[in-house]
Amino acid sequence: MMQQKCPNIPAVFAGADVFITGGTGFMGKVLIEKLLRSCPQIAHVFVLMRAKRGKSLEDRLKIITDGVLFDVLKSENPEVLKKIQPIEGDCTLLKLGMSPESMERMKDVQFVFHAAASVRFNDPLKDAILINTRSTREVLDWAKTLRKLRAVVHVSTTYCNPELMHVEEKIYPPKMDWREAIRLAETFDNAVLETVKEKLTQFAPNTYTYTKGLAEQICYEYRNDIPLVVFRPSIVTNSETEPLMGWVDNFNGPIGLLLGCASGVVRAGLLDLEKKINCIPVDVSIKAIIVAAWKRATADKQGTLPVYNSAAEPEKTINYGRMLYDGKVLFDRTPLSNMLWAPGGTATSNKYYFYLVFFCCQLLPAIIVDALLRIVGKAPFLLKLNRKIFDAQVSLRYFMNNEWVFKNENFKELEYTLTDDDRKDFSTNYFVRGMMEYYESAILGGRRYLLKEPDENIDYALKKYQRLRVLNYSLKFALAFLFMYYIYNRFIL
Repeated sequence: MMQQKCPNIPAVFAGADVFITGGTGFMGKVLIEKLLRSCPQIAHVFVLMRAKRGKSLEDRLKIITDGVLFDVLKSENPEVLKKIQPIEGDCTLLKLGMSPESMERMKDVQFVFHAAASVRFNDPLKDAILINTRSTREVLDWAKTLRKLRAVVHVSTTYCNPELMHVEEKIYPPKMDWREAIRLAETFDNAVLETVKEKLTQFAPNTYTYTKGLAEQICYEYRNDIPLVVFRPSIVTNSETEPLMGWVDNFNGPIGLLLGCASGVVRAGLLDLEKKINCIPVDVSIKAIIVAAWKRATADKQGTLPVYNSAAEPEKTINYGRMLYDGKVLFDRTPLSNMLWAPGGTATSNKYYFYLVFFCCQLLPAIIVDALLRIVGKAPFLLKLNRKIFDAQVSLRYFMNNEWVFKNENFKELEYTLTDDDRKDFSTNYFVRGMMEYYESAILGGRRYLLKEPDENIDYALKKYQRLRVLNYSLKFALAFLFMYYIYNRFIL
């Protein structure tokens, strides 16, 4: 039931200091923007950032806030951007690499959002443990020293126990003692750990999900010491409505697959078309993260550990076959202007057939195109790109050929705890316009924000698309004719 006695969300965050790890990532950027736009009375937003060669923290922060994601905020309340305070640090280091001066400066932090992680599936086990597991311990140890702490949100993933096809909102038994995992990562080098990785991880599909599962064990042990929340998004995709419809800044998830197909580069897919994919818009997850922090801060439940599966209900999921079909329909309306060939291809869950199709339809054409580029004095790129595509498909095979059911009662309940005033800015209802409409906005977002293609060139792209379709059918007809001609001459005459 709605808790009328609780102050609304902006009031709880008013005057509060907030600390965020992973603020330079996809979800982190959206979290910073949403906090500043919907809770403008917030005191400071401290963002942990690594210094990079040739760029100061201020330069890196300016690159982020100069992006289109912050355009709405800058038009409504540009002064609030001054509340973002970069803190030099590194999640791979002890104490997050923060100086004593930085810790003293942040002693009054009330809300901590730990969203930093390496989402690369092929990270060496040592690196994955240090950034995904040990950093969680370091965040929570530091949070215990905060005298005004009200809530800590640990951003995990619904796939941290990928061997379970039915995932509830609870912490599952550990596969390994997290202390021992950290000790091994601190003691041995990459080469040693890689030789025993399969045994240590119990043949987990990748180091990302394994080390995120270990991080949840740390949260479970710290539940009595700090007001903690474990928040598990599924596959986070383009924003649905705010601050920009369809905004995205990476090729992860279904948008990468759709854009790869639309460009004509991806012509072989290692996936089961009948399996469903579970996606959640990034703005929905971010609103839910803020609501979960607010709820934890206003609830008097010491020693509990709320877990939220931020995942789509079954009726809001589609299988890969339907997704690719809908994508084809949508790209018939809004194709890419820089497509290399007309979209098309073959999907299979048989890895050997995939290897054959990939070799014939992607690798051989890439070798030919790159050779032509060298002849005309241009830099080849297609073979290198196809290697990345191949590696990505192989690493994602486990997830694209299985299907999960995520219980999300706690996640859905967040909507019902909101006051009427909060519901306007923090409602977690989504796909209100329909799934087809969402994917249409996601594809447009991919064109605008990833490929930097303006909407004004859609007419040009449509004309190019029609020409490439004619060329595609002509080539297929010519190859079929040559094959039949060979058979006729070789075996009939």
